[in-house]
Amino acid sequence: MGTGIILLGHGSRIPEANEHLKLLAAQVRELLGGIRVEPCYMMRTHPDLMEGITMLVEAGLQKIIVVPMFFCNGLHVQRDIPEQLEIARKRFPDIELIYGTNLGADRRIAEVIVERIQEVAPGVVYT
Repeated sequence: MGTGIILLGHGSRIPEANEHLKLLAAQVRELLGGIRVEPCYMMRTHPDLMEGITMLVEAGLQKIIVVPMFFCNGLHVQRDIPEQLEIARKRFPDIELIYGTNLGADRRIAEVIVERIQEVAPGVVYT
């Protein structure tokens, strides 16, 4: 049973704003040893979630893990994505769809934020 990953971001009408998710998907793919990782978007660009799921199903994958790339547990995370996954489960009843946890407040993300702060304000002490 092949597994695919969808990194699900918000999406922007500005094409270059969507490039970060594509780069992140490539990095995750590399870290996972080449497993298929697709960037998808909630709105304003393609592929959207259903298009991404369809791509992975057509590629023969039987398990799809959807990771919402949102910090907050807002409307998309609590309502919109689960609703779309329910539609996908009805459309693809033989596919295992797993809904991952949003990014949330994670210390590793905080460490990246501190690094970004230090890039522009090197005097800030990091312990």
